[in-house]
Amino acid sequence: MEDLTFTFVLTAAGATASAALITGLIAILKQLVVIGPWIQADREPTIAFVLSAVLVVLATISVGVFTPAALFAAFLAWFGIAQIAMGVHDTVKSATKGAA
Repeated sequence: MEDLTFTFVLTAAGATASAALITGLIAILKQLVVIGPWIQADREPTIAFVLSAVLVVLATISVGVFTPAALFAAFLAWFGIAQIAMGVHDTVKSATKGAA
């Protein structure tokens, strides 16, 4: 596992894995007594948005390249991660809408 670094987040496969990680983290956080009640369905996309940004900033800093092309790649990675994570939330929300 010595090849697994934050740079993986900036790849297409890493964006998909990161979105799954963020979606799973939100599901776990919702189960916690302290923070769970605060995480309502309408706040989940915002949390995914922020966690995506934090993850991409950490990955960009770890790479240490701050050229315009690298920053644009980081933006694209963030956009992909946020879109996928928020899309999963929207899909689950619409699928469970009538199940209540």
